Amino acid sequence: MDVGLNIIVLIVLYSTLAVTGLLGNIWVLITVSSQLLGCCGSTGPRGRIVKPNTQSSAYIYLLLLSVVDLVSLIPVPMLVADLQENEFIFGIALCKLLWFSEGTNKTLSPMILTALSIDRYIAVCKPALIWMRQTKFAIFVVSVCIMASLLFIAPITAHAKIADMEDFNGMVYRKCTLDENLWFDLVHTLTCYVAPLVLIFSVYIVILAKLFRHTRFSTVGRKTSISLSRVVKCSVLVVAFYFICWTPYWTMRIQALANGGSLL
Repeated sequence: MDVGLNIIVLIVLYSTLAVTGLLGNIWVLITVSSQLLGCCGSTGPRGRIVKPNTQSSAYIYLLLLSVVDLVSLIPVPMLVADLQENEFIFGIALCKLLWFSEGTNKTLSPMILTALSIDRYIAVCKPALIWMRQTKFAIFVVSVCIMASLLFIAPITAHAKIADMEDFNGMVYRKCTLDENLWFDLVHTLTCYVAPLVLIFSVYIVILAKLFRHTRFSTVGRKTSISLSRVVKCSVLVVAFYFICWTPYWTMRIQALANGGSLL
């Protein structure tokens, strides 16, 4: 079949983003893993016991974010083939895998980003709560996020199916689709976009206010303002990039919900 220029552009764009995301996330995995292994060492020079590095919690959250991003790249070859053939040529198993990957990215990522932001808040505003920034607690939080995300991922995967769809020209094609459910879509949107957006925005407002007071009114703060800023800089960039990328999708989904439809 003939492939239009707009389809070719989309295929090239998807492929480029996939390769970039693959290489970038592999680099993050290697870098963060080495940092995590280094900060979890229990002995120092001359056999002295080293206090556990409280940055390990942030490394764990960033590590899981990279894994989720890699999972989200799994459907790209199927999407490219679907664009080229204008039909889903794979079986139901890969259809469910596609929606599992999509659901994982849309559901688990904002939960981990919220946990990462709260971890930064504790680092800056509540440093006495050191136990909440150690490896064991971070693994517990990650486990809770995964279990909570499965409440959305499992139904998404279960309701994925291959069905006939008609285009504007009356042509019928086999597509990998998802059964629509207004209430499920509404809860998913509130839980995985609206609530994380409000929480993360509020957390960073408090963090910035804390840093401002610390550097403005404390003599010590003027000397440590750079290091304190670095504590939140990386996390702010990650969160900002995520929401800039996903806000158009969730905006269209909210609009679809307002019109009585569904979009996923």
